[in-house]
Amino acid sequence: MKKQIKVAAMSTLLLSSLAVPTVSFAKEPVAVNVQESAKFTDVGKNHYAYDAIQWAQQQGIVSGYPDGTPKPKAFKPDAEITESQFTKMLAEFLGIKDDKGDIINATYHWSDKYYDTLASYGVPLNGYFDTTIRDKSIKRGVVAQAISHLTGNVNSLTDSINYMISKGITTGQNPQFEGKDLNKFFGSNNNLTRAQVASFLYRMYNATIDQPTGIALDVHSNNEGLSLVGLANNGMSKLDNSLRLGKLGSETPDFSGAMLPISKNATARDIDVKDLNKVVSLLSSNTINIFKENGYEINYNLPSSSGGGLSVIYSNYFSFGVCSEVEKTMKYRLFFSKDIDIEFVKSIINDLSGVTLTDADLSKTTKVTKGKVVLTPEDGAKDIIILR
Repeated sequence: MKKQIKVAAMSTLLLSSLAVPTVSFAKEPVAVNVQESAKFTDVGKNHYAYDAIQWAQQQGIVSGYPDGTPKPKAFKPDAEITESQFTKMLAEFLGIKDDKGDIINATYHWSDKYYDTLASYGVPLNGYFDTTIRDKSIKRGVVAQAISHLTGNVNSLTDSINYMISKGITTGQNPQFEGKDLNKFFGSNNNLTRAQVASFLYRMYNATIDQPTGIALDVHSNNEGLSLVGLANNGMSKLDNSLRLGKLGSETPDFSGAMLPISKNATARDIDVKDLNKVVSLLSSNTINIFKENGYEINYNLPSSSGGGLSVIYSNYFSFGVCSEVEKTMKYRLFFSKDIDIEFVKSIINDLSGVTLTDADLSKTTKVTKGKVVLTPEDGAKDIIILR
């Protein structure tokens, strides 16, 4: 029987006391305040999508870049749009919300709520379970299938392109292939710009195509009782084979490669196996064996990729952090409860500093300093800092 968590506030104590930058995740471009700026500085009246972009801005569908890329409050109309940017624009345009929970197998990303929303409608997209795909340019064929699934009651790539053309949402991209090759005429495997997507949505708005319908509503009703992961997988499976990227999600996260046992209650959002193993690799096989022999488990970890260069692993009775280079004093930090196996603590400290702590050191109620190891008693716990 696995040990239960005894120190509920341990992670808060560790993080609040580390002098590192505030943790942040991948940032969404900051929205321009349309009340203050009716225009983007890089979209002139002679731009083909001027009306569409101004309409999208006023509706809160598109965001700008107010901090100087390439100019203050710029839209970058000719930049290729990423899949995550498209999901935001599509969800905001249709006014649909995240009301079915979270895709638990997705890594944290600014676009999570939009993917959660679109998954609940079974929208064909590639990035549900892979944030690197979310940040890549989206293909025109994926956009066509996503829009057509939501508003046109069709799924296949061919039907989606025909729907987009018939409703005047697109006029195609390569007229030389008209009547000869539908995919090439539409440019299914080409990327889109931010201005082009704004134009698609503006045409939909003018044609009063602004509500989910048909098969999308059927999926949203979820009469089969599928999880959001299952609904997202169904959406991905609808993508044409020529457009599919990434792997389907799993209801059960794969922690098989982790160097330490993982709690059965942990989700893929809780554990970054790659970063966990990077931290664990600092420990000796003896320390790892003591961990396993005690029945300890990792509940979650904070990867360095999430911001600030700080990596922390959290278990039943301790938190162990590898400090950022920004922190000029601490290199490692171990915070643990009084119920932990003392041999485990001594083994960790020896691995990281070469210093051997004694039982007497660990039992003292006053501050202990040995070389670069500083041990400070806390309320029912102890805090060890290894200095640089």
